[in-house]
Amino acid sequence: MEKLLKRSSEMLPFLSQEDKDMFLSELIDAVSISMKEQNLDAAMVCLEKWEDTVELLSIPGLKDCAWDQFNKLKEAGYIN
Repeated sequence: MEKLLKRSSEMLPFLSQEDKDMFLSELIDAVSISMKEQNLDAAMVCLEKWEDTVELLSIPGLKDCAWDQFNKLKEAGYIN
């Protein structure tokens, strides 16, 4: 459990407040599932998913570029 807490706290500085709230909510749910199942699988999957998100967020300019592309596709009618 200590490793889960350490990994979680290392990710928090890279997340917006909204993302932090979502991450912590998902992690609490995953820990609850892990406790019921008596293994850490659900918690580990949650952390891995969020680590991937943090890795992408750490790339300078990637988030803005992705939103620009999304908005262009939306304006062109490819996305509702």
